[in-house]
Amino acid sequence: MRKRIYYEHPLNERIRSFLRLEFLFKQVDYSINGTSVWNSRAALETILEIQNLVGRSDLKTEILKELERHTQSLARLQKNPQVDHARLNVILDELDRLIDLIFTNNQPFGIELKLNEFLNMIRQRTSVPGGTCEFDLPGYHQWLQRPSEERIRCLTQWLDSFSVLQTAILLILKLIRESASPHWELAENGFFQRNLDPNNPCQILRIALPSEVDYFPEISAGKHRFTIRFLRQEQYDNRPQQVHEDVEFELACCIL
Repeated sequence: MRKRIYYEHPLNERIRSFLRLEFLFKQVDYSINGTSVWNSRAALETILEIQNLVGRSDLKTEILKELERHTQSLARLQKNPQVDHARLNVILDELDRLIDLIFTNNQPFGIELKLNEFLNMIRQRTSVPGGTCEFDLPGYHQWLQRPSEERIRCLTQWLDSFSVLQTAILLILKLIRESASPHWELAENGFFQRNLDPNNPCQILRIALPSEVDYFPEISAGKHRFTIRFLRQEQYDNRPQQVHEDVEFELACCIL
């Protein structure tokens, strides 16, 4: 199978936040077990980004609503004889487990980090370019010189404050992505437009292109329609230009 590049576009603010959190969790998972000082810096700064994003909205309520919505949607499939009931029951059990964990915990996600003075000291400097260098934060500089095992242990403990959140986000996005089957479409002269069904609101648009092509999609969407323009970046000191040939691509409108 040819390697493909996937491009996603969220169609509401809730999913936009979920995708950003998924990106940050992937980023911190990549760097957290690295032994260098720069790995630890990258991991800690990403953890602080996660905390900042979580603290800007009532994310717990949004996630509970989404988990309950998926539970209701999947429960309706139990009477369908063509469904893999063993797999369905595993997913429903996991949804119920996450709902119970989130509902019974009255504290916001990551409250432990919000009360951590060491992390608060670093967070206050991250908005300043170069603000976490050694002369600004000598305490942080000293922590970065600790053995890598100790730094990794601290970082893992701080990231664990978001473990339920991470599991819920990954499961929700997995279910949404798997809810749609991709199909081939044609963008004439690099342009494609389609209306959206307001009675079945789409959550994520997914576009797949072969990895070897030299163009990419620019997606814009509203409540009633979305448009895709395929652009080519010929020089990296100028704006990309729309392609003038027809483009075949895979499209999935994830509705669940």
